[in-house]
Amino acid sequence: MTLAKTLGAALAGASLFAAALANDKADLDPTLFDFDHVSCNGAANEIRIVIDGLKESIGLVTIDLYVNDNDGFLKRAGRVAQRRAAAKAPFTSLCIAAPEPGDYAIAVYHDENANKTFDKGAFGLPAEPWGISNNPKIRFGPPHVEEALFPVDANGGAKVVIKLN
Repeated sequence: MTLAKTLGAALAGASLFAAALANDKADLDPTLFDFDHVSCNGAANEIRIVIDGLKESIGLVTIDLYVNDNDGFLKRAGRVAQRRAAAKAPFTSLCIAAPEPGDYAIAVYHDENANKTFDKGAFGLPAEPWGISNNPKIRFGPPHVEEALFPVDANGGAKVVIKLN
């Protein structure tokens, strides 16, 4: 193995390890969800989302909603809904509607340069802050959809807090 590959693997492992350490499950404080946003309309399957950890009020926050399907999770083809909104530090609050009641997962990223793309740096690692519903521990690759699933019911929707890495 070349020095570049060895160094790349070490940096990738260190980055994932640091993300895992910083990724504790957030407490669901009910007062966090008392917000008004143009994306919130009281739909039966509405998911109220608080994205925590934005360092600056620049760019966009992009939310992708996925069904319980590991093959489609974190892939464009597997996405069932998407919402973008202006980023507001230290947290951004908004809503997205699920197509129907069931188990869903969310991936979010802070598109700091507002190019509507999840930018990646060296070795394919994320160059922009990101998060996954349930704030799963990240090891050596993306989490399985089961780690990110949360229930959405027809009467109360769901409330989710996602911490950015």
